[in-house]
Amino acid sequence: MKPNRLWVLTIASVWYGVASAQEVLTLEGAIQQALQNNGQARALFEERVVSRARLESARASLFPSFDIATSSTRTRLEQGGTTTELTQRQTALNAEWLLLDNGVRNLRIRQASRSNEGVFYSTQDNLRTLILQTARAYFEVLRRQELLQVADETVRRAETILQAVRAQAEVGTAPAKDVLQAEADLANARVQQIQARNALRLAETDLKRLLGWSAEKPLPTLQKVENPATASVSENLQALWEQARRQRPDLRATELSAQSARLALEIARMNSLVQLRLSVSGFREFDPNTRTQGQIQILASYPLFDGGLLRANLREAEASYRGALFRLTQAERDAYAEVESAYLSVQETRERLSAAQLALAAAQRNYEAARDAFQEGAGTLIEVLTAQLALTTAQTNFVQAVYDSALADLQLRYATGARLPAEP
Repeated sequence: MKPNRLWVLTIASVWYGVASAQEVLTLEGAIQQALQNNGQARALFEERVVSRARLESARASLFPSFDIATSSTRTRLEQGGTTTELTQRQTALNAEWLLLDNGVRNLRIRQASRSNEGVFYSTQDNLRTLILQTARAYFEVLRRQELLQVADETVRRAETILQAVRAQAEVGTAPAKDVLQAEADLANARVQQIQARNALRLAETDLKRLLGWSAEKPLPTLQKVENPATASVSENLQALWEQARRQRPDLRATELSAQSARLALEIARMNSLVQLRLSVSGFREFDPNTRTQGQIQILASYPLFDGGLLRANLREAEASYRGALFRLTQAERDAYAEVESAYLSVQETRERLSAAQLALAAAQRNYEAARDAFQEGAGTLIEVLTAQLALTTAQTNFVQAVYDSALADLQLRYATGARLPAEP
């Protein structure tokens, strides 16, 4: 191999390794991974296929049916010392077509159409729920990563303080009890660090489960939330509710379920009346002889006695329709409560985020002042430890506010039926 080609391959290998190490999994990429690999998501897409097939099956009753039948019969007869063998073959083409009935067929097709549409919206709602769960798990991993960084920084600050206290105690400018207090503060910080590290592992496990990610394979770098929103929501609550009523797939699915129940009630009523059917059928036989036969059938029937079956079916359909209306009413109430809750959460988290930013800046300045004063001998250990606790609390509150705000925004989009990231 030529030296220049070897050099090119070496550079390419190094570049590929760096690129792989710097791979970033965005929120949209994580959601797409979940929709592709998650078993629940795959099952939802298959439900749509099943529903569509049922609709096509119902529509097939509008068309004539044709089939071809062939048979071969071999008969052996032994009688009076004589054996007779006979082979009979028959081939025929049969046709049948229901031209008209009392409307039940069309009602069943309409019911299947409503059911198919309802399955689409129902599965869409379930997919949106999976997207929201994936986003929550994604943000939770990021949250736990940053909280672990806060815990690591707290440990480093506690170690620095302990070193300074020991140095002062050795020269007699600080009492020995300050060393014990600084050691206790460091030990507590390490406990919090262990808890933060374990919480991160649990969050990563949950995200891998939703993504269909291999348990042994580490997650790539996740894209952090940059510049979280702090402005208030522009729309008012009523406008958001009207948007939810138009766009939420679960409300549409519940409404279609009520329509399907109403059609089932109409079918039950039709079945209790006179049944009319107009159909044509016929066949053409090719073997052993050629003959054609056709017929038109007009059927009218009325149930005189069936043990109360039709009336029971009618009562069942009436109750099912009333139940569907009750469910629709309650679904609208639940949806309004979700919109209001999400709206209030967005307002609260954005206010909290603004306050957390100010608190973090103030806590950072306070800690630096207390640390510098302690190093110069003008401050006490208690002041430094108190300032460090305030800084750790402010950092934690800021991280929580950032991801609570991001989740609140996503929850509001979910509640109003707005399109979610990577939603199919």
